[in-house]
Amino acid sequence: MKKWLFFWIVTFMMFLIPVPSEAEIVPSRIREATLFSDQAYVIRSAEISAVEGFNEIRLSVDAFQVDPDSVSAKVFGEGQILGVQYREIPVEEPVQENVRALENRLRDLRWKERSILDEREILGKKETFLNSVTKFSETQIPQDIKTNFPRTEDLQGVLAFLGDRFDELAGRKASIDRELEEISKKIKVIEEELNMVRRPARKVEKVIEVLYQGSKSQNVRVEAGYLVRHAFWSPLYRVSVPLSFDRVDLTMFSSILQKTGENWTALDLSVSNLIPLKGARIPELNSWILDIPRPLENFGAKKSLAADRARMAQPMAVLKEEMAGTGQEAAFAETEKKELPLSFEYRFPRPVDIESRDKETVLPLFTRKIEGTFFDLAVPRVSPLTFLVCRAKGDGEILAGPLNVYFGGRYVGKTFLSEKKPGEAFDFNLGADREVKVTRTKITDKIRETYFGRVERETVVREIAYRIRMENRKKQPVTLQVLDAVPFSRTDRMEVKDVKLFPEPAEKNYREKQGVHLWRTELKPGETKEISIAFVVTYPRESPPPDL
Repeated sequence: MKKWLFFWIVTFMMFLIPVPSEAEIVPSRIREATLFSDQAYVIRSAEISAVEGFNEIRLSVDAFQVDPDSVSAKVFGEGQILGVQYREIPVEEPVQENVRALENRLRDLRWKERSILDEREILGKKETFLNSVTKFSETQIPQDIKTNFPRTEDLQGVLAFLGDRFDELAGRKASIDRELEEISKKIKVIEEELNMVRRPARKVEKVIEVLYQGSKSQNVRVEAGYLVRHAFWSPLYRVSVPLSFDRVDLTMFSSILQKTGENWTALDLSVSNLIPLKGARIPELNSWILDIPRPLENFGAKKSLAADRARMAQPMAVLKEEMAGTGQEAAFAETEKKELPLSFEYRFPRPVDIESRDKETVLPLFTRKIEGTFFDLAVPRVSPLTFLVCRAKGDGEILAGPLNVYFGGRYVGKTFLSEKKPGEAFDFNLGADREVKVTRTKITDKIRETYFGRVERETVVREIAYRIRMENRKKQPVTLQVLDAVPFSRTDRMEVKDVKLFPEPAEKNYREKQGVHLWRTELKPGETKEISIAFVVTYPRESPPPDL
């Protein structure tokens, strides 16, 4: 009796509890994305008709790799969000649209290749048959059919027929070979593209599931955000210096590469210099212990599992100069800058399209007109050329990246710009200045008397002197900086002494490099100046320095 009573109570409760509607995947699109250095935060949006009560909403995600912990959702409507989770549902076919399209193209091409190969096999059989007929005609005719031998006119017709068939077969075989070659190339290209965009993983349909309790039947908008891998951006610079030397135009670009598995179409895109946390902890300081080093047992070298990511952003190709026109030269577009507590963020002014493939997209972020100091720089010990240099000061937005240099509207080369603090100067080379000559000549190199009576000393004492000659062949004055070095010793067996520098350098031990000195001078048109460097070096006779 108790069992029957329990059964009826459970049945009654099942009728009282509302059964949720069957979950369906609703159409959605990527509306917004924020790119970090090695990942992106994507926001999907969908509009649905929600019922009063419980709603199970699923938004499909095509990305290859999603961070489940980053998934969040918002519902704009009257009601409550009961839960948000990321799920992977096994399927038979890949769900990424671009992967499906490539696989379908590959399948069609392979079917076409197979049919052409079948046709070539049939042509081969026809050619074999014609060859057999030809060989038969060349054999000795049997006695019993001599009386029925065809006339000359019939033989000529047969021969003409065979010749036409051979020509037709040869032409079709050549055409088939060309078709097969073209199809093979297309198959190879698609296979390579598939290898770049497809990730070795089980076939699943990825969804973001939102459980929503609606207060009434209504149309609501659902937004789901998630973090995806295989999306990168890196800074890229173009600096342009006019011939008037009145300013320096520095343009910062974003070099974007995304292979997330999802095509980004007409979305609002931002790039950020924020460094997302990846399990980072606040550093702890341990005790500073001084001890005598002790040999450790060799337990075998451990192999490093870390590998450097190859940059997506390769230096950008030379930017093409705007063609001369009648109007004013167009400037690069500007992004909207947002300064956050830990980063800068740049939002592009218009929606952009970025496919998920191995293809670089370069978009401008901003252009700054900055002040520059121009001077000639010579390092005659290293190079016989003198270089025109521009020194500029950046701000906190300058990140590390390749720098393409333009001078007077012409591309002169590329360099790499390291990350700069606000107000920190950076130099870039504008090319060789052939009208400013700097030469370095050794004018003295002699060994002092090394005999004491008839006994030869074990130490060599050597006097060395250089002359640096600076000449300005321009019609206007120039500011010249010269870098040179005096050797120094790290061992007590060698000594550098009696160092004489004239004139005195403006900076000794330049940029904390021992023995490296910097001279600054002004050269009038046609003027010539000199720098003299002299020193005495002693060293063991059996171990002469190799670079003197």
